[in-house]
Amino acid sequence: MLTDYLLPGDGVFPEGITEDPDGVRFYVSSYAQGTIFRGRLGEPETEVWLAPGTDGRTKAAGMVVDPAGRLLVCGGDTGQLFGYDTTSGALLARHPVPEPSLLNDVCVAGGYAYVTDSVRPVLWRVPLGEEIGAPEEWLTVPDPGELPYLNGIVALDGGATLLVAAQGSGTLWWVDVAAAAAEQVDVAAAAAEQVDVGGVPVNGDGLVVVDDLVYVCDNIDRPDGGADYVLTALRPAPDRRSAALVGRWPQRHRDTPTTVAHLGDRLLLVHSQFAGQHDGTAAAPFVVRAIPVPAVA
Repeated sequence: MLTDYLLPGDGVFPEGITEDPDGVRFYVSSYAQGTIFRGRLGEPETEVWLAPGTDGRTKAAGMVVDPAGRLLVCGGDTGQLFGYDTTSGALLARHPVPEPSLLNDVCVAGGYAYVTDSVRPVLWRVPLGEEIGAPEEWLTVPDPGELPYLNGIVALDGGATLLVAAQGSGTLWWVDVAAAAAEQVDVAAAAAEQVDVGGVPVNGDGLVVVDDLVYVCDNIDRPDGGADYVLTALRPAPDRRSAALVGRWPQRHRDTPTTVAHLGDRLLLVHSQFAGQHDGTAAAPFVVRAIPVPAVA
């Protein structure tokens, strides 16, 4: 069964989503306005939790809740990283990084948050102690292509490994956190009939880990210059140096899913309508769609 969670307002163009550790609540960001919405499983409409523009937050992209219950919010091309108390909504931190930058997505591993930059092939590291520290330029992905556009990021292996999507080049990278080193993931199709592209590029936006799989908001480039949007499932090998593409499910072009969360027994897909924003067909309501976790062999 499909369930739509409504994001109130016009011109929302949502981008990011993350789960609350309570297993019930989730947060959704608006890239166009900077609004942070909060929803609950089983309640069809989300609420405006943090109003647009407050604290200088005019754009909002990827998010994560850290073990201390603090919501970290990437500010996109404003170059700001925000931290909020999920109990009170109080601003706890606002840190800029040098321009040019586009802080896109974030995950937590160990005592740090790791943030992707979509302007430079850089991962920023943020200390998470009693306070949320300032981001430091931690690692440059060595050769992600001419247009890397680092985007989605998740932690694996208890935080020892990161998986990073370079959406612009269609590559995935695994990062050994202890060694501060990155290598490209060799992605291969588990069955030839599952993939209708030359090779197996993965233009990954949002990523989420479910058991031994990584689900990816993905897009496949078309010869005419457009893109087809899909949900992709990958099974990383134990050494993380390779992954099998084990499933792809088409998504509506109009919906343009950007990020995905896992809550309960559902995946929550953010319908950004970014494609419609470009061609003038986008329209309210803006929604997050909950779908059953797709099964793979």
